[in-house]
Amino acid sequence: MTTSSDGGGPDRAAGSHVPDGPPAFSFLTTAYKAADTLGRTIDAVLAQTRGDWELVVVDNGNDDAVAAVVEAHRDDARVHLVRQENKGAVGGVRAAAEHATGRYLVVLNADDAVTPDFCARTGEVLDADPGVAAVTCDAVQFVDPGQQLLARTYLQTAGLAEAPEGAVRLGVADIIDGPCPYYSAPIRREVWDALGGMGHDTDAPVVHDLEFWLRAILAGHDVRLIGDRLGLFRLERGSESRPLDPEATEEFERQRELVLRRAADAAADPDAREALDRVLRRLTYQQAIRRARVAFSQGTPRRRAGTSGRPTRSARPPARAPWWSPSGWPPARCRRSTRSSAACRHASPACARATGGRAGRAGGRCDEDPGPGLAPDRVATERLRPARREPLRPPPG
Repeated sequence: MTTSSDGGGPDRAAGSHVPDGPPAFSFLTTAYKAADTLGRTIDAVLAQTRGDWELVVVDNGNDDAVAAVVEAHRDDARVHLVRQENKGAVGGVRAAAEHATGRYLVVLNADDAVTPDFCARTGEVLDADPGVAAVTCDAVQFVDPGQQLLARTYLQTAGLAEAPEGAVRLGVADIIDGPCPYYSAPIRREVWDALGGMGHDTDAPVVHDLEFWLRAILAGHDVRLIGDRLGLFRLERGSESRPLDPEATEEFERQRELVLRRAADAAADPDAREALDRVLRRLTYQQAIRRARVAFSQGTPRRRAGTSGRPTRSARPPARAPWWSPSGWPPARCRRSTRSSAACRHASPACARATGGRAGRAGGRCDEDPGPGLAPDRVATERLRPARREPLRPPPG
């Protein structure tokens, strides 16, 4: 592992002041094949209105392209580079934390960003109350290319309709049946060290941020949520939190359920248990729908023997022949009839909606009948029997 932190030059953040001494905020950024987006992340940190910060970028894989992006910003002494073999996202965050010197640690992915007032706004809450362990916020969501902003924010997508007023303290039930706190949040160094950091050795690495927040609250730490949109969160299909592969989706949900169950059991709180029950009911319903869709999309149609191999529909069952008694009684009656009389509630014995009407042809049926080929329990009405005919009589006289 190699580090590089020398450099000097003017402060590039407009209007910011760089105080002497150790920084207050340490941004922890791990980059693996992220040269295309890393520059945007570094620029967002450099634009902070509060200047007592440092940025530790871990080149997770010794990628020369990543190192070149960091070197282009090395005229600011607050930007540091750590190079190492690829140790995964968790290993990169841990390496950055080891080199950080700030009071508040902030994980920031190499494809995300923060607004210029991130440090100033969250720092107000942390500096005002030493008992606050961390401050999480909302984030604007976007997609690439072009940083196209989405209509809903991170908290809105997670189901929170209205942003909280002030700095709200979170409980276990709030996280179980609510949004997972946004990951880019300043966390006091002593709290980070006591919990082993975000990304410690865990059996649920895909949801390590969710597990960290639950462990922090269960340990008695004060985690606050503010409704300010201070993050810029890039959505990417196929990521660990938004997998496309059905097996990866199942694994993500398995780990999430494991973490939530563990937290509810440890909390021994009726509210947490009720929150877990609600989440599991929704999860079971969503899993059933998704699995049915996957099974349907992966199913193969039946092939008829003796054909060219092209998939065909199964043969339709033969149409039921209309029946009637020798005397023509009882007259036809639609299945929709709610009366015991011969007349359908559609207005006539032959059903006013039957094809052919009152004087319809034999085998005429109500328009409600979708026709032959469907199972009887799917048919709303049955074929009507032919209308009764009076015998021919000779004319009088």
